[in-house]
Amino acid sequence: MKLNSTWHWSIICVLLSITTTQASAQAPGQSLPQPESMTVDRSLSPADAAQMIKTARLFYAFWGTGNAEYASAAVDNEFRDNTLPQGRPQGLKGLLYASQTFRTAVPDLHCTIEDLLVSGDKITARLLFTGTQKGEFMGHPATGKPVRFFAIDILRIRNGKIVEDWHLEDNLTLFEQLGVVSLQK
Repeated sequence: MKLNSTWHWSIICVLLSITTTQASAQAPGQSLPQPESMTVDRSLSPADAAQMIKTARLFYAFWGTGNAEYASAAVDNEFRDNTLPQGRPQGLKGLLYASQTFRTAVPDLHCTIEDLLVSGDKITARLLFTGTQKGEFMGHPATGKPVRFFAIDILRIRNGKIVEDWHLEDNLTLFEQLGVVSLQK
C-alpha cells in the first residue's frame, strides 16, 4: 500500500492491523481489502482515520464477497444512498438487494480499492470490479466472459458507520461487456 501524507503512519498501521484483526473475527477466513494507495487528511487523529478506513474496508469487503455481515458492520441504520437507481430499496436492504441481484450474473465479483482518500467525515474511493458473467443479466444470457469496470464512491461516515453515499459506476463499459449495449466502432 502506498501512503500519502507526512504524519505518523506507524500509528495508523498499528491501528489498522488491530482493526483488521477485529474485523477478521467477524468473518473468519476472509480478509478485508487493502487500499492500493491511500491519502489521509493530516487534521484527522490517527484513531479517527483508522476507524474511517476500517469502515470503508468493511464496506468494500461486502462488495467483494457479498457477505451481508460486512455491510451490517459498515452501514448505519439511517444509511441513505443519494444516487439510488430506480427500483432499488433505500438503506441496508437496498445494498443487499443490489449485491444479490448483480451476483446472480457475476457470482465471482471482486472489488479492489485502487485509491482511498480520507478527509473530514468523508472517504472517496476509486474501485475496480472484476468477475465473470456466469448468469443472466437484464435478460441477456451468460457469456462466460470477464467483466472489468471502475466505480467512484463518496462515503460520509459518522460514529464509525456510513450514513450516506454517492456513487458512480462505469455502466457503459459494464453493459458493453455483458452484451446489454453494443457500441459501433
